Amino acid sequence: MRKKIAIIGAGTAGLYTALAFDETLDKEKYEFIVYERMSNVGGLWNFTENVGIDSLDGLPVHGPMYKNLMTNGPNELGELYFTDLFKEDEQGYVNQEQYIKSFVQLAEQYNLYKYIKCHHYIRMVKKLAKGFHLEILNTVTKETLSENFDFVIVAAGRYTIPKWPNAETELLKKFSGECFHSKDIKDTNKYNDKRVLCIGSGFSALDIGLLLHKGGAPLVTINGKPGLVTDNCTYSWEDNFKMVMNPVKSVNGKRITFEDGSSDEFDCVIVCTGFLCEFPFLENRLQPVNNNSIFPHLYEAIFDINHPELMFVGVFYTFLPKIFAYIQGHFIRSILNDDMKNLPSKNQMEEAIQTWYTQIPKGSNLDPFLQFHYDYYYKLQEACPRKVFDRRYEKLLIYNLELLLAGTHLEKMDKGLKDFD
Repeated sequence: MRKKIAIIGAGTAGLYTALAFDETLDKEKYEFIVYERMSNVGGLWNFTENVGIDSLDGLPVHGPMYKNLMTNGPNELGELYFTDLFKEDEQGYVNQEQYIKSFVQLAEQYNLYKYIKCHHYIRMVKKLAKGFHLEILNTVTKETLSENFDFVIVAAGRYTIPKWPNAETELLKKFSGECFHSKDIKDTNKYNDKRVLCIGSGFSALDIGLLLHKGGAPLVTINGKPGLVTDNCTYSWEDNFKMVMNPVKSVNGKRITFEDGSSDEFDCVIVCTGFLCEFPFLENRLQPVNNNSIFPHLYEAIFDINHPELMFVGVFYTFLPKIFAYIQGHFIRSILNDDMKNLPSKNQMEEAIQTWYTQIPKGSNLDPFLQFHYDYYYKLQEACPRKVFDRRYEKLLIYNLELLLAGTHLEKMDKGLKDFD
C-alpha cells in the first residue's frame, strides 16, 4: 500500500512542491493530495474585499492581499524555466491579477489540478502514534472529513496572524484616527487623501508608503528601526514623504510625537510589522516556533526534528519564493524516495541547526545576508533534476534589490536574465 502525503496549501509553496513531486516522486511508494481552502490555486495571492471574516466561507481571512499590490521581485526571479507562462507585457514587476494567473497557468500546463482539492480547509492536524490525523472542512458542503496521512507538508505560508509591536500597541489605543494592521488594507487608493503613518522596518511599510505617496497622499511617514531594509534604503525622501527612525513616544488625539521630539498629525496609522510564524491548525506540540523563530526545531528549515514526518515549505524568508519552494520540494522528494534513510539522526540534526545559527549574518550588510541564502539554495539544489539557480540569478537578485531599496521598482525593469549571462 502506498504511503499518503498531505500538502496543506496550493499557493507558492504548495504548488511548486506538487510540481517537484509530480516530476520525480516515486509514485509506487507514495500518493499525495494538495488541500487548498480557496476556490482556485494561488493561496494568499487570492484577493478578497473582506476584512476579518471571509463572507464566502465564514472563516478568518487568510492572507494580506490588497488590490494594487505589486510583486517586489521580477517574474524572471520566480518562474524558473517557466518564463514562457508570461506574455511580454507581463515581464518585470506585475500586479496581483497578473501574478495569480501564473499559478493557474502553471497548474494547467503541468496538469497539477489532478492532485488539488480546492474548497478544503484544514481544521486540525493531530499527531498519531504513527502518522497524522487531519480534520478537513469542505467549505462548500460544510461537511467535515477525517483522513489519516503518513506525512504532512505545511505549505500554507506565514502571513496569516498579524504581529503587533508591544510598545506602540498600547500607545496607539489613544489614537483618535483609524489604526489597523497591514493585513487589513484592501485598496491603498482609499487613503490617497489621508495623512498616513506606516509603522514597520520591512518592505511592507516601504511598499505601502510608496504607493500612497505616488497616489497623492498629503503626508506619508515611515516609522522604522535600524535593520537590513531601512539601513540600505535609498529612497528619495521629501518633506511629505519621510522616514523617522525614532520610536513613538506619545499619542494625543491625531498627533503622534516621536522620541526625537518631532511630531505630526495623522489621519491613519497602518501597522506593517509582519506576522507571527504560527499555524492555527497544528496542535501545540507540532508548532515549529520558539519565540517566533523557526530555526530551533527545523532541520534545513524543513523537517521537524521531533516529528520528521512533518515538514514545512516556504517558512524560511526568501527573495525567491517559487525557486525556493521548488528546491525544497525536490529535497523532500529525495529524502522520501530513499525512505527517510538519508535523514540524519536527531542529535545530528540538532547540531546542524546550531551550526546554522552561528552562520546567520548579523548587522545590516547585504552581502553576507545574500551569501547565506545563496549557500542554502546551492546546497538543496543538488537534489533537483535540473539546476534552477545560478550566478545569473544572483546578479539579477542584486539588481532587483537595488531597485527595491531605491523605490524605483514600480517602474518597468530594463534588465533581465539575458543581461547577466
